[in-house]
Amino acid sequence: MANPTIHTESAQRPVGAQRGVGILERWHEARAAGKRTPLVSARNHRMLAQWLRRLASQSQERDPVARRHQVLLHYRAAAARTELLELAALLDRAHDPDPACMALLHQLLAGPDSPLYNARIPAAELRTTLQRVRAGLLTQA
Repeated sequence: MANPTIHTESAQRPVGAQRGVGILERWHEARAAGKRTPLVSARNHRMLAQWLRRLASQSQERDPVARRHQVLLHYRAAAARTELLELAALLDRAHDPDPACMALLHQLLAGPDSPLYNARIPAAELRTTLQRVRAGLLTQA
């Protein structure tokens, strides 16, 4: 017997979370309505800055046993350690960063197509992405 309180298909989604609507479209809709979106919230800034600092510290891990269960490409994170820490500092000072820049940073940190986690993506893509995010944060500072 099915539980009548569980609705899988008929559950209502929050406004702006319709299937096929991207991050930037939701941000523009919320911005037009005068709402602050989670993508550019102060809490999200702190979370992403902590994530960048954690990646920078994990890049210094020398014990291969400790690194064995991590998907992070340590050699790439170690090569970009200074830039990661610099982005964390810029993110701490940013008040209203560009949502495209924040989406790009989130994709770099959590996306499956991130050069930090996927060895099939060229390492040069990491530098390019870091430069784009840095430029986006500097223009907002």
